[in-house]
Amino acid sequence: MKKLITLIYALVIGIMSFAQKNEIKAIEKALKSNNFAVAKTNVNAAESLLANMDDKTKDKFYFLKAKSLFSNGAIANADIDPALQAVNDLIALKDKTGKSKYMEEAISIKSRILESVVQSAYAAAQQGSNESAGDKFYRAYTLSPRDTLYLYAAASSYLNAQKLDKSLEYYKTLQDLNYKGVSTQFIAVNKETSAEEIFTSKQLRDIAVKSKKYIAPKDKKLPSKQGEILRYMALIYSNQEKSDKALELIAQAKKFNPDDAQLVIAEAKAYLASDQKDKIKPLLESASSLISGDALNNLYFGIFAMEILENEMAMQYLQEAAKLDPKMSEPHLNMGALILDADAEIVKEMNGLGNSSADNERYDVLKDKRLELYKKAIPFVEKAFSLKPDINTAKYLRDIYSTAFMTDKYKEMKQKIADMEASGN
Repeated sequence: MKKLITLIYALVIGIMSFAQKNEIKAIEKALKSNNFAVAKTNVNAAESLLANMDDKTKDKFYFLKAKSLFSNGAIANADIDPALQAVNDLIALKDKTGKSKYMEEAISIKSRILESVVQSAYAAAQQGSNESAGDKFYRAYTLSPRDTLYLYAAASSYLNAQKLDKSLEYYKTLQDLNYKGVSTQFIAVNKETSAEEIFTSKQLRDIAVKSKKYIAPKDKKLPSKQGEILRYMALIYSNQEKSDKALELIAQAKKFNPDDAQLVIAEAKAYLASDQKDKIKPLLESASSLISGDALNNLYFGIFAMEILENEMAMQYLQEAAKLDPKMSEPHLNMGALILDADAEIVKEMNGLGNSSADNERYDVLKDKRLELYKKAIPFVEKAFSLKPDINTAKYLRDIYSTAFMTDKYKEMKQKIADMEASGN
């Protein structure tokens, strides 16, 4: 009887061993033909046999599982954690047994998973999907906590997405970690898209270049981000009406970047939020030297001056921005908007008039004044559209033509908008 039981046990072991080998072979076969869906199905089937696998078979299974889930770089978001767990299981097994046939390849897969998450994050950022980019950068950080650059990128992406609480949380974490942001970016140009791409390591960048799919490798040194982080935190605190905290952080940031013109804007916004408006105009004027020759900062100063109704100052900054960068559309668009800012008061007065002959005369005067205002603004908005023909500017220009009774141009712009919408622009 004992011999019979032993024989039955041996048969069971043999059958299970045979089943394991079959499932492993099935995974390998699917991978050879790049049929990752079938490979993953076979991985799930083999998983039930894991408890009875010997260490050698487990080593192979964990590797094949990671490879199947990775899907040659096309890894689904839901498969990231299981794939990384498979690699970690392989590493743990190697630590236990002292050997692994697949360790090098498994570590490579782990690095490539991180790389795919990072590239996906950069792609989302380039497409303007800032919240998605933030999620993906934070994901990359959780996968590689040593790479605090990803946490910084997540915080900045959430800031752009106006997810201020989350952005502030991550900036605070960076402060706690004493993040300085002094680092090197490893860059190469994608031959297919002609776009620069950032790699997580020099090794991965160099591998991409060797593949002949990327060219023009270069390293870019990044300066300290401490002052910038403090500035962003200050802007968030200003938005939250915590002006005292904002001004405190700005004072700290100036120690790192005393010539940062954006700190001036941040300080001005803090004064605005705390109803210290009398300090804003002198602050902007005293900082004029910081933005000399800088088109973008002149634009920012101009837009902020518009916000605080310092229209003359705003026009000067916007004109300077347009002069410094003739190809930039935003100064022209904002100059047009600045001119039309007076429209609200004209319309208010028109709506308040009665039906007397004097009121009717005044109405006609105001109507002509309004028309002249629009005619004065139109060249600026037209210039902005010629430099950057986006649909929002087109709609703005259409509405201006309508108000100015420029029927032909209104119809022309209306058709352009229809064409842009039809083409998905």
